[in-house]
Amino acid sequence: MRHVLYDLAEIVSEGIPCAFGEVIDTSGSTPQKPGAKAVFRADGGLSGTLGGGCLEAEARRVALECLQQGKRTLLTVHLDSDYGFDDGLICGGTARIFIDGKPNEHASFWSEVANFLRSRKIGTLVTIVSAPEPNLVGARWLVEAMQGACVQEETQHLRVIAHTPECTADLPLGVFDLVNEAIQKRDELTAFVPLPSGEAEVFVEPLLPRPHLIIAGAGHIGAALAHLASLLEFEVTVVDDRPSFANRERLPEVDNILVGDIAQTVASQPMDEDTYIVIVTRGHRHDAETLRAVVHRVDEVAYIGMIGSRRKIKLIYDELIAQGIATPEQLAKIHAPIGIDIGGESVWEIVVSIAAELVWVRNGREGSLRPLAEKMLPLVMKGTALAT
Repeated sequence: MRHVLYDLAEIVSEGIPCAFGEVIDTSGSTPQKPGAKAVFRADGGLSGTLGGGCLEAEARRVALECLQQGKRTLLTVHLDSDYGFDDGLICGGTARIFIDGKPNEHASFWSEVANFLRSRKIGTLVTIVSAPEPNLVGARWLVEAMQGACVQEETQHLRVIAHTPECTADLPLGVFDLVNEAIQKRDELTAFVPLPSGEAEVFVEPLLPRPHLIIAGAGHIGAALAHLASLLEFEVTVVDDRPSFANRERLPEVDNILVGDIAQTVASQPMDEDTYIVIVTRGHRHDAETLRAVVHRVDEVAYIGMIGSRRKIKLIYDELIAQGIATPEQLAKIHAPIGIDIGGESVWEIVVSIAAELVWVRNGREGSLRPLAEKMLPLVMKGTALAT
């Protein structure tokens, strides 16, 4: 939900009164997990969500109180029938929410956080959510994992690059270990750490680069997928050789728009284990050329998918095997036909099926909804012919 942090930075920079809420801990069944965020504006505007229903209603009530009183607090909400709400959201779990009623005091800090997120660096946001000294509640540090460190390393090289006025540039004893753990596990955590005045509870949130989605093709499907993928918090790059299609007017949410030879431009992009490639160009030839240019990277990236009928895909695969460009084992890892099989035919139905598969892969799921590409596996591995 990093878009909420972007919104928060913009709102406070404009001096708009607001409160900021974030789920820091949950137990049992709850509508959102730690890291869910929302900005509650004094005028009633909302960015993000803490889960909806009674949980968000109570958080909004307390957030607006904190805004009026200029305070910060830790709210605990029990989602059971005794809570007094009648909206039916009786999950049975408990959520703890840290509410900051005066984020405007930290406008420059939130600007630093937004810039950090845009830079594709690795780090964490550390917040004191309870402390013996009330003035320390809401103190925050922005911590960067230094260049050369990676998410998989057990020990990161860390430095504080920004902090709020309530705290010093030094992290409390023990927080560096928590930061390392949060980055390594890619997960939020809360823990108690010693301060000179007693124990304080901190919330540590990893700030990791968004998965990079490269869309080959800016046609109807490519443009619609770019829009939806941006909402799903991918960093989106769209590549096409037609400036009339690949432009900011058609693709306002896209991070990078590249005009040039599709296959060559896609192949020239930096790629790693967080790279996703979707091939949805305007025709068979461009699709084949693009797959030919990146198929050797299939074990290096998170995902390569290509649109097309089973017959078209089989013809492209046969050609790549015959030319010695790809092996059946490599092609078996390509998601083609692309998407989750939801039986859709319209542009947006196809885009939803592709986006669902991207999220399915990103979350490492083994769910019951299987990708369309699994239907191709026996044909790729055995080399059997397809009927027309």
